[in-house]
Amino acid sequence: MGIEQVALDRDEQGALSVANGFDVVVDVIPFEAAHAEQLLALETGALVAISSASVYADEQGRTLDEAQGVDDFPEFPAPIPETQPTVAPGDDTYSTKKAKLERILLENGRVPAAIVRPCAIYGPGDRMGREWHFVKRALDRRPYVVLTNRGAGQFHTTASENIGELVRLIAARPRTGVFNCGDPDPPTVLEIARAIGEAAGHRFEEVLLEEPAARGEVGQTPWSAAKPLLVDMAKAEQELGYHAATTWAEALPRQVRWLIGATRNRDWREVLTRGADYLKFDYEDEDELVADLPKA
Repeated sequence: MGIEQVALDRDEQGALSVANGFDVVVDVIPFEAAHAEQLLALETGALVAISSASVYADEQGRTLDEAQGVDDFPEFPAPIPETQPTVAPGDDTYSTKKAKLERILLENGRVPAAIVRPCAIYGPGDRMGREWHFVKRALDRRPYVVLTNRGAGQFHTTASENIGELVRLIAARPRTGVFNCGDPDPPTVLEIARAIGEAAGHRFEEVLLEEPAARGEVGQTPWSAAKPLLVDMAKAEQELGYHAATTWAEALPRQVRWLIGATRNRDWREVLTRGADYLKFDYEDEDELVADLPKA
């Protein structure tokens, strides 16, 4: 495709100078205020930075960063518009850093800078691999999956193809502004478990616990939200003419196939380097919990 690949360390002085002179620079991994300043030092026609929907705060100021259980989980409108308040910019957490980065770019006044706020990103090459939570259980032929809140939680999914389509439209008509990015058919946790089991050729018995639970407890998954977190795509549709490049239902089987192929005969932690920090396979605890449940 005529693409030149360059490896660099963005922390080195002048590392991004290779991007000077281009019409648009897209940064998919900006985390710090320094990264915003680094982007603004470039000679480029426009900037696009991938942020996160985790910057949103509810009317009580609650955010995803602090939420540990049901009581302190933010209560957002469904879906969340880009006008929803965000966490105060700062240097303390992932979300406050993202908010600070956003503000610097949006207020720069020199070059058009667009912010994209995706949710639970997935796609081939993903180093987080949230879907591995169920894929590995399917490959291990676990007889059941345990889900809190009867698997009803919804944490908006975002296919990498849909981020790409949104960025393509922004690049065609550069502007300063914020745009959400989520799949057109966000699934529930139960739908995710069923679809992954089917794509991996395994059928789970579903153990559906009635109540939501705190982060990290048995039955929690990477998408287990005590209350819905869904983003509004109306702005992108109206201002950019955005239409999703794919649906979750179409993209999910491709993600499962990639995960199975990428981890075959390898330690999955070497492939999913970010997922290795948080994905849990607490089979003994699951078995103990299921054994203690009242028999029907």
